[in-house]
Amino acid sequence: MEFKCCAKNSKKEHDVKKTYDFLRVISDANRLKILCLLQKGARCVCEIVPMVEISDKLASHHLKKMKSIGLLAEKREGNFIRYSLNRKVIKEYKKIFNQIIK
Repeated sequence: MEFKCCAKNSKKEHDVKKTYDFLRVISDANRLKILCLLQKGARCVCEIVPMVEISDKLASHHLKKMKSIGLLAEKREGNFIRYSLNRKVIKEYKKIFNQIIK
C-alpha cells in the first residue's frame, strides 16, 4: 500500500511502517493491560499473570511481541526476568506517531 504523503519520502514511509507495527502490537487488550502495569515498575511474568488474568504461556507470548518492537527491556534477577518499559523507544514511537498524525 502506498500513501501519497509518503510516496517520495522514504523516511516518512519508514515511519508509517514503524507506526503500523507499533499499533498492531499494542492493539491487543492484554498487551495494553501489561503496558499499564509496567508503568508502575518492572515486573516478572509471575506478577503479571494474576493481575491480567491470563496464563503464563500467553503472558510470555505478549511480552515477546512487545519486546520484538523494542517496547520492553528485560533484566535477569536470579531465576526471574523482570520486564520494564523501554521509555526511550516509547518516546521515539510517540514522536513518529505525532509527525504522521499532525
